[in-house]
Amino acid sequence: MGSGREVEDVEFKVVLFMPRDAASVPISRQVLDSCLETLGVTADTRTDIALALSEACANVVLHAGAGQEYEVMARARDGRCVIEVVNSGDGAVAIAPPSEPVPVTAERGRGLKIIDAVTDNLRLTGNSRAGTTVHFEKTLDWVPGALGEHLTNADG
Repeated sequence: MGSGREVEDVEFKVVLFMPRDAASVPISRQVLDSCLETLGVTADTRTDIALALSEACANVVLHAGAGQEYEVMARARDGRCVIEVVNSGDGAVAIAPPSEPVPVTAERGRGLKIIDAVTDNLRLTGNSRAGTTVHFEKTLDWVPGALGEHLTNADG
């Protein structure tokens, strides 16, 4: 831009506090998808993130205690999107990714496998007192000329 100043690295962050209700899952997904679309993230990348987020939110809604909220935090920086879905408080159940293949006919246990398949660095942390956090990341692919790519990469 000719000013001689270095471009500061910018981080975009969205935090949602959602009720423990199945209807909150598509709302979380649509809010994040709209933000990523505005930044210029490709449709394929947004689809993977939306699928993973839906599974993570559904998992938290399933395992959360009655009447609790859960938190969805997403941030984009350095060409990556980091997402955490946090279920805190009493009644939260610590969950672990299944180590064995899950049968396609199983009604439970496929969500974490799906998240792991479409994202990077899936981690589950927590316990019954502190709750559970589902953490995953995704490298962002950009549409040509995306302003978000320019703003979220330190090298400008």
